[in-house]
Amino acid sequence: MSTLKFTLENIDKVIDRSAMIAPEIDPKKTTLLVLDMQPMCNDPEGALYIPSVGGAPSGQDVIKPVEKVLERFRQEGSQIVFSQWGLRPDGHDKGICALKWPALNPGTPESPASWGNPQTDSFSGTLQPKEGEPVVRRSRFSAFHSTPLGEFMRENKSDTLVIAGISTANCVITSTIDAWNQNYKVVVLADCATAVPSSHTNDTPLGYGQHWEFLRNIQMNYGDVITSDECFERIEAAKSKYQHA
Repeated sequence: MSTLKFTLENIDKVIDRSAMIAPEIDPKKTTLLVLDMQPMCNDPEGALYIPSVGGAPSGQDVIKPVEKVLERFRQEGSQIVFSQWGLRPDGHDKGICALKWPALNPGTPESPASWGNPQTDSFSGTLQPKEGEPVVRRSRFSAFHSTPLGEFMRENKSDTLVIAGISTANCVITSTIDAWNQNYKVVVLADCATAVPSSHTNDTPLGYGQHWEFLRNIQMNYGDVITSDECFERIEAAKSKYQHA
């Protein structure tokens, strides 16, 4: 059984979604960020594979929803940006990761989180950038940190950022906050995201754990947390509005 079931059936039971900022999503003014969909987290054999905890999707199960979202935004002609997280094998940018994740040997040639390792360098499933879809690589969690993502959005005249990818407690939340700080509307797709769980997860109740806590934080303070199907409905709402204008 897919680990997406709890999300799709219970999102309104575990997240207060009474206040929304993007009831309509204009695909021409939206950038889709495909965030860190790398085998390191999505492949069950990956070094940072994300299991399902507390009803959160597993790393493997978010691949197909992200593929579906990517295809839809391509059909709509939206700006699409891929982002990957990784570290240099020479250790020059390992930073705090070396202290927090010692088991990964950050900043070493043998680390699965180092550039040059297939777990970090490649994309999961059928996800693959097409011509004109830039890839931004970075060593810090936010997709805006030391990357041209902001410039891409400004050149495209985007006012909305849709995030499909992982991980909710690290790269999704930091990218969301940086987008919020630049006054972009942010939409996080709950069935396209999940989080690396904390170490104490054996008895995590459904609707709790890092993934859900950060989604609640995003919905309360920074943007909208919706499903991919709800995103498609908002796209149709925007297109219908223009057709009848």
